[in-house]
Amino acid sequence: MPAERKGGSNVLNICLTVLNMSITAGMAALIIMILRSSIGKALPRTFSYGMWAIVLYRMVSPVSFSSIFSMLGSIKPGLDTYTSSIKAASLIGNLNFEVLSGYKAQELGGAPLLPETPIDSTGGLLPTQVSVAPMTANYLMAAMVALWILGILLLLIYNAVSYTKLCRSMSTSTFFEDYQLVEECKLATGISNRRVAVYESDKVAGPFVYGIFKPRVMLPVSITHLSGEEEREQLRHILLHELYHIKRLDYLVKPLAFLAQCVHWFNPILWIAFRLFNKDMEMSCDEGAVKALKTGTREDYASTLLHMASNQGNIQKSCALAFRETNAGERVKHIIKYKKPGLAVGVISVFLIVLFAVSLLSNPMSLAEQLEDDQANVLVICSGEGTAIPDTFLLLGYNNDRNEVNIAFLPRDLEVLPDDGHYGLAQRKLSGYASENPPEAVIEKVKEMLGVEIDNYIKLDTGNFRDLVDALGGVEFDVPMKMVYEDPYQNLSINLEEGKQVLDGEKAEMLIRYRKGYLEGDLGRIEVQKAFLGAMIKQKSDLKIGSMKELYQLLAKDMKTDLELSKAKKLIAVFYTAKSIDIVNVSILQNNTDPFGPLLLTPETKEEVKNKF
Repeated sequence: MPAERKGGSNVLNICLTVLNMSITAGMAALIIMILRSSIGKALPRTFSYGMWAIVLYRMVSPVSFSSIFSMLGSIKPGLDTYTSSIKAASLIGNLNFEVLSGYKAQELGGAPLLPETPIDSTGGLLPTQVSVAPMTANYLMAAMVALWILGILLLLIYNAVSYTKLCRSMSTSTFFEDYQLVEECKLATGISNRRVAVYESDKVAGPFVYGIFKPRVMLPVSITHLSGEEEREQLRHILLHELYHIKRLDYLVKPLAFLAQCVHWFNPILWIAFRLFNKDMEMSCDEGAVKALKTGTREDYASTLLHMASNQGNIQKSCALAFRETNAGERVKHIIKYKKPGLAVGVISVFLIVLFAVSLLSNPMSLAEQLEDDQANVLVICSGEGTAIPDTFLLLGYNNDRNEVNIAFLPRDLEVLPDDGHYGLAQRKLSGYASENPPEAVIEKVKEMLGVEIDNYIKLDTGNFRDLVDALGGVEFDVPMKMVYEDPYQNLSINLEEGKQVLDGEKAEMLIRYRKGYLEGDLGRIEVQKAFLGAMIKQKSDLKIGSMKELYQLLAKDMKTDLELSKAKKLIAVFYTAKSIDIVNVSILQNNTDPFGPLLLTPETKEEVKNKF
C-alpha cells in the first residue's frame, strides 16, 4: 500500500475510533445525567462527581472489557457497524483496504449499513455509480476530518493564550503570610505533609487553584487584608475549599477532562456533561470543606459563598487549568440542605458507583463470548427445494480461542462404511444414506468417517440459500462454463451462461447444484461451490438486512435443527461476524474399482480435518 494511502487509512481509523468513543461516552453521560437528576439528589455530590470518571474514561480510552452487565448492549453493536460502514463507503477503490467484511457488526446489532450496490436492468454493475460514490465520500470525510482538527486547535490555542495571560498577571503575587491558618486548614483536609503554596494578589477578584505540576492557591487581596474574626473564618472556609481541590488532585483531573473535551468538541452532550462535571466538582468540594470544619455551621459557609460571589469580577483565565468558583446560588442552596452522610449512605454510594462503572465501562459480550463452548462443530445438510435427497454437506466449526471459523465441503458421493455389509450402492454414498436416515444417524456416520466431534446438525433446503444470496444483492462470480441441465425428478432446471456476472439467488442455486458437466463429477462441483462461498464471504458486509434477528429469520425458514434457539442465533451471528473464515481443503480419492462408486477420504484429509475441527 502506498505511503499516502496508508496514512489516509490511519487517519480515518483514528477519526472513526474517536467517533465511536464520543458516542459511547455521550450515551454513558446521558445515563449518568438521568441518574444524577433522580437518586443523585439524595446522595452526596461526591457520588455524582465520581460517576463522571466513567464518562472521562470512555472519552480517553478506546480499550474496554466485555460484560453481560453492559448497559450499552443496545447501541454499541450498531455503532460499531455504523463506523465500519463509513470506513467501507469512504475507502472502496481509493485506499485499497482489504475486504471489508463487516465483522465489527457486533452480533446483537444490525448488519453493516453499506449503500446497496447499483445494478442495472441486465444484472450488471453500473461503473459510474460504483466509482463516484467512494470519491465523494472521501472528499466529505477529508473535510470533516479537517474541521475536527481545526476545532481542536482553536480550543487549545484559545485556552493556552488565556492561561499564559493568567500566569503573567500572577507574576506580581506575594506569599500569603498567615502560615498558621494555612497549616490548620491543611491539617483539617488531611494534607499536612504536602507543601502547598498560597499566594495573594490584587489582580484577582476571587480565589482559585491553578497550576499542574505545582498547584497554587491564589487569594484576592480584598479578603486577605481584612481584619476581624468573621473575616478570618470566611478565609478559613475559602482555604478549606481550595485545599480540598488539591487533596483530590482536581488540578490534574480538570485539565485532563478539558483536553478530552477538546477532542470531542463536536459532541453537544459531552459539553453539557462537562458543565455538570464542573458543578459537581465544586459542590463536592463544598461538602468536603464543611466536613473539615471543626467550628461554624453550614449557614456560615453559605454566607461565605454569597460574599465571594458578590465580590467576584471578571478575570481572564483558562477554564482547564484554574478553578473559578461559579454557580453560587446553586451551591448555597445545596450546602444549606447538606447533611453529613452516614455509613449507610456511604456504602450505597460506593455500591452504585461500582455497579454503574461495570455497566457503563464494559462493552456487550460478543456472541462468541456468550457461547458456553470454546469449540463447536455443526453438520449442515442441504437438499434441493422439494426433494428428499440431500445435495450438499458442510461441516462448520468455530474456535473461540483462535477466533476463527472453518468450513469443509463433504462430497455427496462420499463413501459411508456399512455396519453390517448390507448397504446398497446408493446407501454407500453419503447423500443416499442421509436420505433414508435421520440427521442424528448421519452425524454419527460423519463422526466415524472424519474422527471429529460433531455437536449439532442443521437441515435446510436451497430456498434458504436463494434468500441469502438475494439479501446480498447478488454475488459477482465468474461462471466457468455454460450450464444447461434438466431433471424434473430433482426439481432442477438449469440454464446459466458462462462468464463473469452478478448471480441472484435463483441463478446461484443453478450454479451450486449443477454437476453433470464436470469431468471430475462431484469433486469439480465442490471446487466451484468453494469458490462461490469465498465470493459470498467477501460480500457478506453487503447484507441488506437490519439485524442478526432478521438474518436468523432469513435462514430459519424450513430449517430443522437440534440446536437450541438461542444458540442457533448466536452461531449464525458468530459465523457471519467472524474475522477469519477458512475453507478447508478436503482431498478425495476416486474409487478405481468402480468409476461410479463412492468417493474415498485420504488419510491426510482426516488429519487436516482433525486439526481444524
